[in-house]
Amino acid sequence: MARVLIVEDNQLIRDAVSQYFQIDGDEVLEFPHAKGVLDAIEVQSPDVIILDIMLPDENGFVLAKRIRRRSNVPIIFLTAKESESDRITGFELGADDYVVKPFSTKELVLRTRALLKRVSGDSDQEERETEWELDGERLVIDTRRHRAILNGEELTLTVSEWKILAYLSHRYQEVCSRRQILGECLDYLHEGPERTVDTHIANLRSKLGAGEWVETVRGYGYRFCGVKAQEVQQQ
Repeated sequence: MARVLIVEDNQLIRDAVSQYFQIDGDEVLEFPHAKGVLDAIEVQSPDVIILDIMLPDENGFVLAKRIRRRSNVPIIFLTAKESESDRITGFELGADDYVVKPFSTKELVLRTRALLKRVSGDSDQEERETEWELDGERLVIDTRRHRAILNGEELTLTVSEWKILAYLSHRYQEVCSRRQILGECLDYLHEGPERTVDTHIANLRSKLGAGEWVETVRGYGYRFCGVKAQEVQQQ
């Protein structure tokens, strides 16, 4: 059972989505506006937020930005704004998925389940802590606790950013295509937008600092460039 927070001003849509999750046995928190959402996140700790962009009292993009300052809770945008620029803006603000109206309620629930599965750590990554070095910097990736620590400071990553970092580091020295990252980390079908990957990578790089931990391989994809600490010591 998951705790799902739905922020949607259209009552018909909100009721339909809420009922579908409740039938599946989930607990649902409903808000017709932005007011009270931040307090609910602090007090009731939802597992995922489904967030409309066009709210009566505040733009959903602005609310998402405020949420990200406090929490890494997964966010799925639910909106009629379907342009590529709007999608990119959503991902830049830390959203983990973007569903355009009109939509299938069943598909929304399935996408939510897939996202929560990623959060739970149900993946093929090795369950261990690995230390990496690059140009004098040290990055610790703990796949058991979903933590990334750069030079002693824990990074605040979204679910998608964490999944991509863990995936690339698990395949270090290999080049991973955007298609691979879409399918393995973001649960997109083959027609998914590849620019989505570029946006998540850009956000991840900004948090990893000046070191080029993730290299762009033109025309193909990305490669993790860290060197395992034990390998550095053996050199």
